[in-house]
Amino acid sequence: MTKRHRSRFLLVRLGAQNVGRRLLRSLLLGLAVMIAVGVVFSGFVTGWSLREGILTTFSRMGADLLVVPHGALVNITSTLLTIQPTDLDLDVALGSKLSAVPGVAKVAAQHLVRASVEGRAINLIAYDQATDFTVESWLPAGEKPVAATGGLLVGERVALKTGEALTICGRSLVVTGRLGRTGVGPFDESYFITFSALDDLVAAAIRARPAKVPVHPPASSPSEAADATHHDHAAGRAECLPSIAQDRVSAFLLQLSPGASAEQARFAIGQIPAIKIVTGNPIFTAARQSLGSLFWGVAIFAGLLMLAIFFLVSLLFSAIVQERYREIGVLRAMGARPAQIISITLIEAGLITGFGGLLGIGAGFSLIFVFARSLGFYFSSLGVPFDAPPAGIIWIAAGAAALCGVAIGVGGAFVAAWRTRRLEPYAMIQMESAR
Repeated sequence: MTKRHRSRFLLVRLGAQNVGRRLLRSLLLGLAVMIAVGVVFSGFVTGWSLREGILTTFSRMGADLLVVPHGALVNITSTLLTIQPTDLDLDVALGSKLSAVPGVAKVAAQHLVRASVEGRAINLIAYDQATDFTVESWLPAGEKPVAATGGLLVGERVALKTGEALTICGRSLVVTGRLGRTGVGPFDESYFITFSALDDLVAAAIRARPAKVPVHPPASSPSEAADATHHDHAAGRAECLPSIAQDRVSAFLLQLSPGASAEQARFAIGQIPAIKIVTGNPIFTAARQSLGSLFWGVAIFAGLLMLAIFFLVSLLFSAIVQERYREIGVLRAMGARPAQIISITLIEAGLITGFGGLLGIGAGFSLIFVFARSLGFYFSSLGVPFDAPPAGIIWIAAGAAALCGVAIGVGGAFVAAWRTRRLEPYAMIQMESAR
């Protein structure tokens, strides 16, 4: 063993002996760190679960604003989830302009198409899984559809069950999930697919279309759509899908960022021509926006708790260092460097707070279990999902909380030990506080 290694081992040994000299005091400090780490860790995991569940619930309240073509009919309800069937559409590039509007956090496009299945018409709504916040949020808790072109979601009033197939334009779409009851008729009676699945259906419809039947461009008004439909029936055409132009959508659903004003966003969007803006329930918007403030408050509380532990450790080790002035003076007189004296104090603090941090992780898991069996059941009974974050996130949070507790303990001890650098060994030996 080299001289440097022997020196380090000696410092660790002295730090460990200092922990045992005042065992009760060390246990109480470790207990304080354990409580802080456990509360912060369990609070983060529980807050994550509640936040995701509440965000899902607020997403079910629909969009804050709905942008549709001018002249299109809209669902006259306070919950903006989709629109009524219409032949009017918008350019998909409009979504980029809407995303750039100040105060707009999310923009989700939907394309509603009237498809023909076994001689009956159905509402087929295409959506983008990457930006959606009103469709998949109505799935049962813990159930997510597979992102595949063959997947299909159905509203609550649709008779198909999960696992059954629906054939459109010769393509079989399997029902991967049933949405909950929303009370919005056009939504509960519709079928939902991704935009990529709609592109495949359009390609299949083009292949199935008779070669002699002309393809009409998308209608710009309801009257033109009626004329085109009459011409198709007169020509004896029976298509599974109407002619759909690429890069067109039926509506954009907008979600505002926290603190954004719906009136200001509505005014800015209103400068765009040939569109209609529908405003959702302002109570829902205000409730969702205030959610961010709630979780900021929880984060501030956790920060203040850690700050209190920092002051506690700093105060306690200030008393410990003053109590050991004579001992420190003797070590300095024997040749110990100030850095070595500080190292002994930091090792002692690291051992105490590290042990408290490990116990805090165990206490945190216990609190999470209690919350899941009490608070989780309560929120689940209210229809708010209470799903734990991924296992990787949980262990990262546990490690971060424990390391934070150790860092705060070592930092507080460092503040107290740093003052000994300026004191002379003889003065520390003669101090009355050390006797």
